[in-house]
Amino acid sequence: MVCQLKELAVQLFDVGAVRLGDIEAKLGRRTPIYFDLRVVVSHPKIMMAIAQQLQILGSGIEYDILCGVPYAALPFAAVMSVNTNIPMIMKRKETKMYATKKILEGVFEKNQNCLVVEDVVTSGGSLLETVNTLRTEGLAVTHAVIVLEREQGGATVLSANGVQVKALFTMTELVKILRDAGRISEKTVEIVSDHIKECQFGMKDNFEQDTTPL
Repeated sequence: MVCQLKELAVQLFDVGAVRLGDIEAKLGRRTPIYFDLRVVVSHPKIMMAIAQQLQILGSGIEYDILCGVPYAALPFAAVMSVNTNIPMIMKRKETKMYATKKILEGVFEKNQNCLVVEDVVTSGGSLLETVNTLRTEGLAVTHAVIVLEREQGGATVLSANGVQVKALFTMTELVKILRDAGRISEKTVEIVSDHIKECQFGMKDNFEQDTTPL
């Protein structure tokens, strides 16, 4: 599994899902590394590999249904659902204002265990917003599987709200893999490490959207 993850990290870099530079993030923040999994929808083999690795992460968790955080994680949740034959539901960005007026699309029952799928966790806000909606609709949520944990406080915020996060990569692990593969320099690793330490989020930030760039 370790070798597969290393190969996956390099593939993500090579297709542009990981980019470097002094990038403007949300709310005017700057970041030295950009992680955008939306491009993966154009690379089916990589999308399948991510879904399979997320399935492995979730193999020790009991769940009845899947839900991807909109929008970047939806393709991974869909592939996981097809691969495992476990039903999926979708959270809308906003409540449907006509007909059924649903916030969740799909079929589910109250008290089912829902595993949440996310691409990146930074402050934890986007994932927690989805978790709160699922809980309001009567589902039980205790775990989430994600691709990247940026180590900037989001996982701690989620844990404090009863959600344990399991990630394919931490930011530290990811940049070290890319350095060892010759994709980035040691200097870049140091810059990213410093950024992680300097840009930390807490409970007051947890409703900020995690969607990259950040």
